[in-house]
Amino acid sequence: MGLGPPRPPLPEQPQRAYEVEWTTISYRTIAFYAGLVLVALCVVLYLIAPNYFSQRARNLLAAISAGLVPPASTEAAASKREAHFVNLDGTVRVRKAQSAQWIRSDYNTNLEKGDYIQTGSDGVARIIFADGTNYVLKPDSLIVVEESREDPVTKATRVAVQVSSGAVDLSTGRFEVPGSTSRVTFENAVANLAEETRAMVRNDPDKNVHELTMQQGGADVTRGSSTVRLGQYDQVTFDRDKAGLLRQRVIAPPDLREPANMALTMSSDPKSTNLDFAWSSVPGAAAYRLQISPSGMFSNLVIDKKVAGKTSARAAGLEEGTYYWVVSSINSKGVESQPSMANRFSLVQQVETGNQAYLEVTNIIQHGRVLEVMGKTEAGSTVIINNEQVFNIAPDGTFRHFTSQLARSGANQITITAQNRKGDMHTIRKSIVVE
Repeated sequence: MGLGPPRPPLPEQPQRAYEVEWTTISYRTIAFYAGLVLVALCVVLYLIAPNYFSQRARNLLAAISAGLVPPASTEAAASKREAHFVNLDGTVRVRKAQSAQWIRSDYNTNLEKGDYIQTGSDGVARIIFADGTNYVLKPDSLIVVEESREDPVTKATRVAVQVSSGAVDLSTGRFEVPGSTSRVTFENAVANLAEETRAMVRNDPDKNVHELTMQQGGADVTRGSSTVRLGQYDQVTFDRDKAGLLRQRVIAPPDLREPANMALTMSSDPKSTNLDFAWSSVPGAAAYRLQISPSGMFSNLVIDKKVAGKTSARAAGLEEGTYYWVVSSINSKGVESQPSMANRFSLVQQVETGNQAYLEVTNIIQHGRVLEVMGKTEAGSTVIINNEQVFNIAPDGTFRHFTSQLARSGANQITITAQNRKGDMHTIRKSIVVE
């Protein structure tokens, strides 16, 4: 078979050109559309099964919250709520948790869960917890800090103390966060205290004396299957060997009238000055007991006298200084009430120069029960506010001072006194209402 004539070469094909167009999509755009898809999916799920979806969402939020607060931070939060001493007098010892050694307490001793605090026969101590709860240990007392913490999520505070032996005066602060609690245990009874409550606990295992006496506020006391609710001037007692609780009324203390709280008396001769004290009448009281002490814990008394048939008394012979006074009621059977709330007064020697020091109070700011006092005096002057010396005085005489926590709600008198280098004095009194 023969080959045909050769074929002419094919014409050269033109090369094809390809063009590619690029569109840049940012991560932010991707995240945006992914978020829209997720939201749409959540809406669809909610419409299909709203109850199931709501429960799953709550569980997810709870898990996230739990992850943000690890267990270690709970203990850290609790450590920030440590109690500490604000007054010490005589022998006061502390045994820290997990330790067998007793150490002498001081104002730098922080008190934590499991710590023991003991006062000697000459010892008195005041402890304040971060929520404002105060415990005053009388001589020969022993307590244990059972709880002192703040919930890391709700910020509710938990304070619990066991009175193993002795006598303790206590007062709870205001519960700023719902769910906050304050509890005291004595023997095998537990008292859950209301906010702004004042009470006295006595626990003497050797003499089988166990009692809690209310002066203000309220408490629920539980022992075994028995629970009683206490109000003002109620007392609960029990016998260790018998079941149940015994509740009874006690006589009330009087209200103090004169001198007013934070009052200042100036005299050229303080020791010869007669000071008049007055208080309200209490139904059922046959007599009253007036006590005056230079210590707010009444660890030592300069006057201790019984007054029958009247509601006033006069005292003299006091040295210049700061004093506290209380009055208790005594009924016809000789049963004595709890002391009233203490009033504080100052007796200051007045230097007669005919001149008055310069003093100006520019502002008073209230931070709860603490006051921030600002003012101005002469350069080099000394300023006393509520018997506390002001150390923050600038070279130009301006000063700023935070007072100690005021002891009570209601009206309080604030006394600001300045004395210049020549001995001239000037006193300003302000009335502050604490809600």
